[in-house]
Parts: sequence; structure tokens; C-alpha cells
Amino acid sequence: MLTAVAAPRSMRMRTTKKMVQKFLAVTVFVAMSLNVFGQSIQDFEEIVDFDFSIRELSRAAEGSGGDFPDRLVIIDGTVSARYVLDANRDTYVGQLELVGGEWLGVEEVVTYRCILLLQGTQFANAIPARRSRTKHPDEIDLNSRLLVVGTFLRLFDMEDGTTVPILDAFHIRKID
Repeated sequence: MLTAVAAPRSMRMRTTKKMVQKFLAVTVFVAMSLNVFGQSIQDFEEIVDFDFSIRELSRAAEGSGGDFPDRLVIIDGTVSARYVLDANRDTYVGQLELVGGEWLGVEEVVTYRCILLLQGTQFANAIPARRSRTKHPDEIDLNSRLLVVGTFLRLFDMEDGTTVPILDAFHIRKID
């Protein structure tokens, strides 16, 4: 017959104490992770509107879509024009025209446009006021594909008669 041999009391206490410490550490970590990640996902969804793309913004500007978002939007598109409105580094203002499009059937292409307003020193190298012999790594070229985080500012009537939305850009990333 087998008999169980009990470990000395001091060994059992140390093993139990280590297990309790590990259990508490894991429990605290899991609780903190759930709390932090749960809140940040909720917070993120409260400030970012994923229902809008360049297409939905353009349609809303033409009057065939709903209201404009009151939260941040994340859009992508291709740069078709770029302008420097204020070249002073401290008060820098630049403007990019972003376009996107889609095929309707096999013969028709619909394009969507929006204007990005770049304000502040963080964008001063994005659109240089003068050409340089060496291109800055932050410079945004024509035909660059971008991912943009911004907010709706207002509508603008273009020279060709179309109305396009203007976004205040907070962050721009090249995705070429």
C-alpha cells in the first residue's frame, strides 16, 4: 500500500506563498489589461467615425449623403495637387487635394475629392515652399498615396463647380 509523505510545513508554506503571489500577479495583470484595453477601444470608437471614407465625404458634399462627421475620420487617397498657403514655419499652412475613385461597371469611373488643410510646424516639410536639391523625407509628392486622420471643417466650391469637403489634417502617413 502507498502512503503519502507530507512535506515539511515550512516547504508547504513557501510553495503556497509563491503560488498565491503568482496567482495575484496574474490576476492583477489580467484585470488591468481588460480594464485598459476595454476603455481605450471604447474611447477610440467614441472619437473616430469609421463610417466615412473619401467617397462618403464627397457624396455628403454633393448633397446626396447625410451629415458630416463630428468625430475624427480616417481616409485614404492619392495626392492630385499641393499648395503652400503660408510658408512661415511658425504659422505654416499647406493644402493637399486628395482624390479617390471607383469603377461603375466597365466603362465609367467616378472620382471623389477632398481638400486637406495642413496647419502647424509639424507639416512644414510636407510641402516645401521652394524646390530643394535634396528632398526632405517628410515631403509629400504628387501621386503619393496617403492615409489621413482629420476632422471635417467646411465645404469649398471648386472652380469647376463641384463642392468638396475640407478636412483639418492631424496625422498623415504615406502608404506607397
